[in-house]
Amino acid sequence: RSAVQIRPPQPIFFMKKYQSYINDLKNHLNKTDESRFLAQQLLRIHRETELKHNPLVLELGVDKGQSTRIFLNAIDGKDSAKLISIDIKDCRNSIDDKDWEFVQQDSTDIEKLLINKPEIKNGIDILYVDSLHTAEHVKKEIYNLFEYLNNDAYIFFDDIDSSPYMSKQRKDSVNIEIANRKIFRLLEAIFRGNMDKIDFEIMRGSTGLGIYKKCKKLGEKLNPPIFINERNNIILSKIFQKIMKQKTYKHNIETSDSFLIDPKKSKK
Repeated sequence: RSAVQIRPPQPIFFMKKYQSYINDLKNHLNKTDESRFLAQQLLRIHRETELKHNPLVLELGVDKGQSTRIFLNAIDGKDSAKLISIDIKDCRNSIDDKDWEFVQQDSTDIEKLLINKPEIKNGIDILYVDSLHTAEHVKKEIYNLFEYLNNDAYIFFDDIDSSPYMSKQRKDSVNIEIANRKIFRLLEAIFRGNMDKIDFEIMRGSTGLGIYKKCKKLGEKLNPPIFINERNNIILSKIFQKIMKQKTYKHNIETSDSFLIDPKKSKK
């Protein structure tokens, strides 16, 4: 009698949530239109979230759930990961997902938010800011929540580029153009006042993505932003500098004073 052969258990194929949407984004990376920039931005958010072990993700602004799907895919399979989404509108029907926690409230009301979701006090790993697009609103959100961010946490700011909304461009809108420019200048000013606490980078194309990375531990607060007036008239600016006896930077090839890190001191 021949021995009965027992087949080993076959591996179970695990399809992550909303994987088809992630695949669609990856397909857009090869396109030559603006959609590739949007895909790059969304996939960057996805990658940084997926690299976190068991992240707490806080999403400000839901709309139709585009970024919500990105986050749910990135944290799928992580037992202790969590996505909390905030919107002043009722967006609970944007997505049907048992692992999604939606809170309908003003995203700037930090006291109410901490009552509704006290786990935020333990540390946020990913913060996504895509709510009301005004500099005043964004400023309240970031200053309210920064101290609850863990070290190495990411903050993503959607819609910081005014270019697509400028005259005769794809989304021509003077209101949004000015609003986005104010938000971008705010982010620059916050970075200027907190260079020891955050890294700052920008992804151009589409409507832009601003990225902060926190370099301080949980509980660290932000300093006030530092705004600097832009100079547009070279002649008048130089006259003012001479009157005020202000020093002007000039690159000097004879010394290494112009280099923060002296290349001549590096070993071969």
